[in-house]
Amino acid sequence: MPVRHKLDKAKVPGEDTLRKGLIRELKKPKTRGEPDIVIEKPYPATVHLYVIWSKWEKLDHAARSRIILDAYTEVMGEKEALKVTVAMGLTRVEATGLGIK
Repeated sequence: MPVRHKLDKAKVPGEDTLRKGLIRELKKPKTRGEPDIVIEKPYPATVHLYVIWSKWEKLDHAARSRIILDAYTEVMGEKEALKVTVAMGLTRVEATGLGIK
């Protein structure tokens, strides 16, 4: 029997604020501080996005990914967003544990 997980698409409190913060950072990156956005392009038509941010702490991973993908789509456009195969929001501890710097 297959295993299925239903993704909750309901917005979480503060989601719009986080999305707007990511949009600002994607448009005009700071030289240091959070959020720390890592964009990897392992293949020409593939994008991996990792956003390291302490503000993710109380959000589940599905909400984090949705916020990241929404912000990236708004800044880069739908054609570029369709290349995203990984969109992970991580706290610094989580990123360190996964070896993402």
